[in-house]
Amino acid sequence: MFDLPTILAICAAGGAASVLRLTFSRWHGALPWGILLANCIASLLLGIWLHGQGWGQPVAMTGFCGGLSTFSSVVAASGEYLRSGERLKAVANTALNLTVPFTSLLLGIVVGAGLLN
Repeated sequence: MFDLPTILAICAAGGAASVLRLTFSRWHGALPWGILLANCIASLLLGIWLHGQGWGQPVAMTGFCGGLSTFSSVVAASGEYLRSGERLKAVANTALNLTVPFTSLLLGIVVGAGLLN
């Protein structure tokens, strides 16, 4: 189990990242681009931090990246598109939020291996 300072650091990182995600979520265009951006940044950082060790790794990965990324917002937006009859937008939003962040994760793994190894 984690000690109290690590738990509090995870809470602080998650809270700060959630506020950042809220800020990003206000960027809408044809699709909710801000949520896609938040998910991509979180995935990139996850890939980089996979190479880390110590108490900072759960703070960064669970706290910050967990607070920044959001699958529920993706599902909610896609559901709203379906409800309003915009099926193509629902599919595009879902597909982009699965493939682009995963590609960001792969990039982060490569970058992290170069920086931290």
